[in-house]
Amino acid sequence: MGYDLDKLYEGPRSERRAKRKKVNRILNILIVLVVVLIIFFGGKLIFGDKNVDESVSSNQTNQPGDNEGKAASDDSKDKEKEKEEPSTNKSNEQKTKQESKEDEQKDPESDESAVVTEGDPESNVLKTVVNPAWNPIGTAQAEPHSIDYSENSVDRNEMEMATSYATGFDRSDLVVWWLGRDGGNSITATVSSKTTKQVLKVYLDWIPNEGWKPTKFEELKENDSQTYKNFNNSDSDKDENENND
Repeated sequence: MGYDLDKLYEGPRSERRAKRKKVNRILNILIVLVVVLIIFFGGKLIFGDKNVDESVSSNQTNQPGDNEGKAASDDSKDKEKEKEEPSTNKSNEQKTKQESKEDEQKDPESDESAVVTEGDPESNVLKTVVNPAWNPIGTAQAEPHSIDYSENSVDRNEMEMATSYATGFDRSDLVVWWLGRDGGNSITATVSSKTTKQVLKVYLDWIPNEGWKPTKFEELKENDSQTYKNFNNSDSDKDENENND
């Protein structure tokens, strides 16, 4: 029985070639996978860093814009505040002046601007008081004004109000001894206090549409009004008649 030697060697060679082909195929596949992985990760690193840089750059670019918008908004608010402040200050200033004026009208003698002058020792005047803070008391009367001394008249009532305002005597504590013209639209009022017994002579000027305004008052040593003198004389006559009886 004979053997073909070429065929015997051909079998092992074929197997080896098949194995080499198989190994080469596997190697090629691995090489391709490695190349794909390198390309994938390399591209991700490159393009990923670029996107991050663009994002950071975009944020940095937008940031100043936001700050500028905020600064512009703050400037606008500041300007609006500056516009409001003068108006508010002006309103407060007017309110303060009005309150001050009301306080002066309620208590004029407390004003530090009042000027007090001692009277001549030879005269009947102890002192004279002038207060620039005095204002007209207001009036319900229409122009042209005509002085009316009649009891319970509007003009008489306003004269007494102005006298009370200047002297600080309460109306219920005020005794009016004399009201008389002092030339033009000016009068004098001689009054006394039931409580303190002080006798004052008040000078009033009529201000059109604003009412009677005190200009000064004098504190007297004695009541020199004609009404008071007549009152004393009548009391003396009564005493004499009683003594005669």
